[in-house]
Amino acid sequence: MNQRQHDMGGMKAGPVESDEHAAEPWAKMITSVAAALRDHDIMRIDELRRALEDLPEDIYKQDYFERWSEAMVNLLEEKGLLTRSEVMGKMDALKTQLEV
Repeated sequence: MNQRQHDMGGMKAGPVESDEHAAEPWAKMITSVAAALRDHDIMRIDELRRALEDLPEDIYKQDYFERWSEAMVNLLEEKGLLTRSEVMGKMDALKTQLEV
């Protein structure tokens, strides 16, 4: 069985960065979206974990919150609730509103 990118058991790891830093506003929004999806029974945490583990390696190596956003969009598509283009359109509309 091939080892997947998220399975790091037994691998050597570098130091863990423990410096505190302020979260970017978009990262806070991703956390809020995840909570809202769970609160409205649209997504369960085990589904998110599976979607994260299913990400291609190039996406899995991205920033933590970028991985979460990709996984959530994939889940919304799988469930037939929103397409990726619909999500991106809504994000563009939010950006436009915030710029005003």
